[in-house]
Amino acid sequence: MIKKQNEDLGVSVNIHTFLLRENVSKYYLNKVRKYVKTGNQNIYNRLVQKGVIQEYKAVHNLVTTVGRNVLARRLAGNTTYTGEVNYGALGTAVSPVPANNSTQLGTEVFRKVKASASYDNNIAYVDFFYTASDTNGTYTEFGSFIDGSGTANSGRLFSYIATGGWTKSSSQSLFISCVYTLT
Repeated sequence: MIKKQNEDLGVSVNIHTFLLRENVSKYYLNKVRKYVKTGNQNIYNRLVQKGVIQEYKAVHNLVTTVGRNVLARRLAGNTTYTGEVNYGALGTAVSPVPANNSTQLGTEVFRKVKASASYDNNIAYVDFFYTASDTNGTYTEFGSFIDGSGTANSGRLFSYIATGGWTKSSSQSLFISCVYTLT
């Protein structure tokens, strides 16, 4: 960590996951995004009452060394990587153990390009949306990738999490909002 006036500078990540009803409209996806950004409990309560949100979990994960390396390179003017988190991947590894030196998921099974991205001051929001028809199953790991492609294990693993078992059925959508805070 870099020290500035006795404070550590770093990147903290929180991953918000929502199991949503099938065929959620953009209007409701924007409401979910607004909830993530504001924490407004009234928005959340209305989405639950309307049956939009079926399950919600928030967890903290790590930013890998290779992910932090990309940020350091960009800050120093190195353009080897864009620094853009553009793909999110789901995996099924048995007992995944995210570590600083992780470079890919244990067993990647499905990936998708980001659904949206925005920032506010020192916080970046990168969202992934898996429709009801995209994929189904129980996923034990999730990672976001810088400069990835549609090919499994491509790009630089930025953040990595052991999910504890996210189960998605063919009648649900999965919305994952990654909140990257530079502190």
